[in-house]
Amino acid sequence: MMLAPADFFAELRKGVKARLPAPMREFRTSRGRGRLMKLHFGEPAFHYEAWHHTGAGRLEIGLHFEASSAENDAAFEFFRSRMVEVKASLPRAELEPWDRGWSRLYETLPAARLDDGVVKEAVESMTAYVITLQPLLDQYLRSRE
Repeated sequence: MMLAPADFFAELRKGVKARLPAPMREFRTSRGRGRLMKLHFGEPAFHYEAWHHTGAGRLEIGLHFEASSAENDAAFEFFRSRMVEVKASLPRAELEPWDRGWSRLYETLPAARLDDGVVKEAVESMTAYVITLQPLLDQYLRSRE
């Protein structure tokens, strides 16, 4: 069944929350303009994102680094040195510098339209990203203190 963007992202948030281990269920979300949702654990500049690229017919799921250029570079290097470990759990994950000095660790899923099948895949993918990457992100954030 086709879903409106607001319904799709509401189902994504609920699905991820239900599948995460209990200690990881206390996250915050925000909706950007249009077809995206951000999820974070207290550091909004380092957030998980689901973004529907309508023109490409793809849904991006990933961890975005959107702090200062220096912080983004440091996070990029931290995760680059751990990509073998990351790819063991997230084999399609790619790490790349991106727009405005930002970086992202992400993959895309086929999503010509937002429907029940895509939300199911998105829940599985985003849950895997959070479970795999949040312990590493916590380690990185502690190293900055």
